[in-house]
Amino acid sequence: MLTALKKLLTNWIAHFLMMWIAIIVFTVIPYLYHVHIWGNYIYNTDGTPVSGLQYATNLNKDLFVVALFIFLTEAVRQFLFKKYHFIVFIAGCLLTGMISCAGIVYLRPHVFQQQGKLSAIEPILYISAYAFVYVTVRDYYLQNRNRKLHRIQQSENELHALKAQLNPHFLFNALNYLYGTALKEKASDTAQGIDIMSDMMRYTIHGMHENFVPLQDELKFMENYLQLQHVRLPIQDNIKINTQIVSDDHNHQQKIAPLLLLPFIENAFKYGISMDAQCEVQIKIVVAKNELHMEVFNTIIQNRAEVSGNNTGIKNTIKRLDLLYPNSYQLDHKNTSLDYKVSFWLKLNS
Repeated sequence: MLTALKKLLTNWIAHFLMMWIAIIVFTVIPYLYHVHIWGNYIYNTDGTPVSGLQYATNLNKDLFVVALFIFLTEAVRQFLFKKYHFIVFIAGCLLTGMISCAGIVYLRPHVFQQQGKLSAIEPILYISAYAFVYVTVRDYYLQNRNRKLHRIQQSENELHALKAQLNPHFLFNALNYLYGTALKEKASDTAQGIDIMSDMMRYTIHGMHENFVPLQDELKFMENYLQLQHVRLPIQDNIKINTQIVSDDHNHQQKIAPLLLLPFIENAFKYGISMDAQCEVQIKIVVAKNELHMEVFNTIIQNRAEVSGNNTGIKNTIKRLDLLYPNSYQLDHKNTSLDYKVSFWLKLNS
């Protein structure tokens, strides 16, 4: 929620600054041009001509209304558009117009008295139409930009994948040989770890070339990763690991971008596990009603690199989320220096 509010505030400020510049360009500059060519035609009560600065200052009340309806427009775009039925989006645009018009009446109580009640409907419609056009046009622009960026990133990912996968068949054959050797030597834990690693590598190689994969494959990959951690870590009283993965996708219809959840869970084990100190890792993934909710918690081991959330893996994941799931995810993280918690929500594709 905090991330969504920061994004709303950032978009509002940028949108308002552009609108303020546009108002200056289309009102103050023509006024100054008119004064320069034909002389001043607006005067103060004391008879002195109104300067350009005074003319711009008189727009302060109007700028308050502009700031209000821009804020409401950005809120409709972020919280209603494509998240609810189209009618809800239309209603949000109309509500933006009505609230903004109420702001006009509050600041200028007599503005509609001479023009009649019917004229009060016009600014509501104009502001509502602006909100509708702005949101739809911006969404169209962002979708086109994201598609281009995604194609570029996909090409880069495939290049990195090719560099990393010098000979996948050789690696799989080597893993199969080690698996068979471990079974002969009755090293069941080693054999299990090799088997899990083989499945994970197969999924990684396949997922690198896909935009979206079945959700169940991603969840199976996460289960393999967690199982591998259980095999790797010794059973000790100071290490507490609780994991839960639940999904209602019984028909295997939902899809997700591959390897999207791994960086958050990987960080929990990287920064939260110690062989000596008390430590705890909690991971909960729940898929219900076409939505994925994930909670990741880990204690922070002292005298180890601080978890800042700005490492490369997390940054790349956020870029992928912005490209593939614009306005369809929420990511919040909290670092208390003693523990670290990630809350993640995602609207899934079908």
